[in-house]
Amino acid sequence: MRMEGKLATLRPMEVSDAQKFVQLINDEKTKEYLSLVFPMNQFLEEEWIKKNAISHNQANFSIEAGDNLIGSAGLMGIDWVARSAEYGIAIFDPNYWNKGIGTEVTQMMLRYAFEYLNLNRVWLRVFENNQRAIRVYEKCGFIQEGRMRQARYLKGQYFDVIIMSILADEYWRIKSDYQL
Repeated sequence: MRMEGKLATLRPMEVSDAQKFVQLINDEKTKEYLSLVFPMNQFLEEEWIKKNAISHNQANFSIEAGDNLIGSAGLMGIDWVARSAEYGIAIFDPNYWNKGIGTEVTQMMLRYAFEYLNLNRVWLRVFENNQRAIRVYEKCGFIQEGRMRQARYLKGQYFDVIIMSILADEYWRIKSDYQL
């Protein structure tokens, strides 16, 4: 499935994306907002894509802006009984931060989750120091539901991990606010 927005396109992840992802993921500015603190190499990234891009409980997409591969977004750990999944997005290329792409991609992924997969709940984890992402999630309808205190360590400092979610009925109420 390919999803087109005004600012970005979501398309199925391909093994050939690994080289660009590795280059972007290993950038120091990007690492601050990722769970992954170890260096990534192309072999590991290719293996991850082969195993995790699409499976019975995952759907991961590459994000493109124009002809540029800039990040990824996906639903992981899909629980088909509870109709719930964890959402993740990473715009690895800092040149595309603060341009509205994260909001648009999140809205497209929520449409996919609720309108195509018939999920009831989408949740996520975000580091408290990532205020830009928190604003995006709130704009898209996510509500803070919990906090894991000092669960993230980076460069000599501990940060809380915030748990946020959106339910299907909340999505349907605010969907008309989306710019898609």
